[in-house]
Amino acid sequence: MKAGYDHIKNNFSNRSSCVFPFFLTDTNDLVIVFLNYWKIKNNLKRITCNIRAHDESGILVEFINFELIENHYKISIKSIMKNKLIEKGIVNIEFISSENIGFTFPAVTAFYTSNSNYSGVHTAGRIKNPEENKIPGEIIETNWRCKWENGVTPFFSLFNGSIKSKSKLIKVTIYKPNKEIIVSKEINLSLIDPFSNKIFFIDELFNLQKYKIDNDSYIEVNIPFTDFFPRMVCGNFFRKEKFLEVTHSFENQEENPDYLDELDLKKTPNRIPSINPIAINKELELDLIFFPTNCKGKVIGSWRSGAKNKTLTKSDEIFEWISGGNNSELKKISIKSEDTIKALDITKGKIPTRINTNYIYRVRDAKAKYSTDIAAGQITEYFPPKKFTWGHGIIGKGYKTIIFLTSLSHDEKCRIESKGKLTLLVEDKIYEKNFTIPPDSGIEINLNEIIFKNYTSKEVKLISWYYVQEKRTKLMSYWISYTKNGKITGDHAF
Repeated sequence: MKAGYDHIKNNFSNRSSCVFPFFLTDTNDLVIVFLNYWKIKNNLKRITCNIRAHDESGILVEFINFELIENHYKISIKSIMKNKLIEKGIVNIEFISSENIGFTFPAVTAFYTSNSNYSGVHTAGRIKNPEENKIPGEIIETNWRCKWENGVTPFFSLFNGSIKSKSKLIKVTIYKPNKEIIVSKEINLSLIDPFSNKIFFIDELFNLQKYKIDNDSYIEVNIPFTDFFPRMVCGNFFRKEKFLEVTHSFENQEENPDYLDELDLKKTPNRIPSINPIAINKELELDLIFFPTNCKGKVIGSWRSGAKNKTLTKSDEIFEWISGGNNSELKKISIKSEDTIKALDITKGKIPTRINTNYIYRVRDAKAKYSTDIAAGQITEYFPPKKFTWGHGIIGKGYKTIIFLTSLSHDEKCRIESKGKLTLLVEDKIYEKNFTIPPDSGIEINLNEIIFKNYTSKEVKLISWYYVQEKRTKLMSYWISYTKNGKITGDHAF
């Protein structure tokens, strides 16, 4: 991981791209939202955006392109399809510049809508750039919260790249929380033509009534790939509501030999190798899910907690978990609904650099079955200090958006107070407000209170925001948008 962060500093690319599946009906849309961070953060002068829509067979059915001028963009895929009767396919979104874009992944969020219900996920899969290696390989994608309830089915999506391929097999396996196989099946993946694609619904692949499936059972998909990065948009499909509740998958990490050195109290007593930042308020519930698909090892840690705007203090609560390999099991931790910032500090054991964690937020006391599934995880000491972070959210039609900003340092260098300014972009309006994050602490920002004291618009508005600090800290952020009756979505910030 350290080498990866070092490589980013010297990375040069003129193109970044992402692929999202779409599902369009009379009540469904896919809305692409992004901040022009290339201009705001990096002062790039000219960026071209190309959006290509392909049907399931891979045929190009629509193409638009434009120069980025505005700071905030919201693009309905249904609107650019110009009433074409195509329900399913993919959109390939690319950004091209003569200057150095740097990252090959753009910071784009896709909102999947069904009436007034929204679920957002950031960039996952993409088609590789011309200069990148296109060596065939296989990858195991996994780690999303599956809902095994009546009327709901887990799903995942796959696409082919720009190169015509042969018919291949994928393997789909459902596991119990203790990694015992419930059922496994090989499926002929007939995505042969360039840009061909498909959404797979688990209840169409398996007769789920035949199996006893625990609520914490999970799925792995073994996928062949060539010129594309096969991170999946996946999640759960509510059939009656025609609602895709989305997240993205993670790669199974059990064979990854990348580990951190554990804490040495004699040499570096103030060092914390790996931290998981956590925030909650009284209106939300939160479960943390740790899948048994991480690097093989056993980790030991402890918790810190405290009120917002206050430096966290250490508790006596201990965290122990076998993160992968033999005897590893899915671990779930429920965080109490209160105005709290917490930190899970991993300090001892064989510590993987990647401990993936899913943040399952729900609206407290709501009867709805909706939740977030924010694919995130431990932040290692290699995570670079930053001044700039940004994300999105929803206001209007009963939606409230909050931002949790945390600054939890791995060492003394970044354990400092930092002042910053939040900028909100709501269509053509701009709102600004200053904040301060104490050292080893976090804050909550209610965007509705900044925009209007009581925002009650009957129209949903998808927004962008960015936060700029005076000093560099280990800044991490999450945004959550929700209604009182239980509709909810969210993500980690960029």
